[in-house]
Amino acid sequence: MEPEAAVAILHAMLPEESILLIRRATNPRDPWSGHWSFPGGRRDAQDRDLLDTALRELREEVDITLPREQLSVTLPPSTAGRRVGRQIWVAPFGFRLEHRLPVNVDPEEAVEAVWTPVHLLADKANHQHVTIPGLPPEMKWPAIPLNEVPLWGFTYRLICDWLGMEVPTGA
Repeated sequence: MEPEAAVAILHAMLPEESILLIRRATNPRDPWSGHWSFPGGRRDAQDRDLLDTALRELREEVDITLPREQLSVTLPPSTAGRRVGRQIWVAPFGFRLEHRLPVNVDPEEAVEAVWTPVHLLADKANHQHVTIPGLPPEMKWPAIPLNEVPLWGFTYRLICDWLGMEVPTGA
C-alpha cells in the first residue's frame, strides 16, 4: 500500500541535540486532535511526491522552509491510526540541522511546538504506561509525558524506532 501522508522529523544538533514536536490543535475532524506529532499531513494533489508533502506541511504548520536537498534520511513508511477504524500509511522524512530553527506555529494547525532534547526521549525512565484522554481509563499506553500531555501512539513508535529503542508492548 502506498503512503498517503508524510511527516518531517527535524533533528537539530545545537544548542543541544533535539527534535521538533508539535501539539496539534483541537479539531473534531482530526483523529489526532490535541496529540503530539511531527509536522506533517496528507498528500495534496499539487504535491509532486511525499517529500513535497512533508516540506509543505512543515511550512504550513510551523513556518519553516527547507530545501529538498536538506533531506538526510527517509524512514520506512508506517501505519498511523486508531486500533479500530481507518489507518493510513505515513512516510517519515528526516532532516538534520546544525541549529534549532525559529518556529512560528499556525494556530489552526497546532497549539504549541517544542524542541525536545533527544536525551529526554532516549531516557527509559521517562517512558511510562499512562491513560490517554478520550480512551477508556482502564487502558494504559506506552508514552512519554511532555508538557503534561502524553506523547504516544504513532509519534511515540516512530521516535522509538528512530532512536533504535524497543517499542514497549501496547504502542
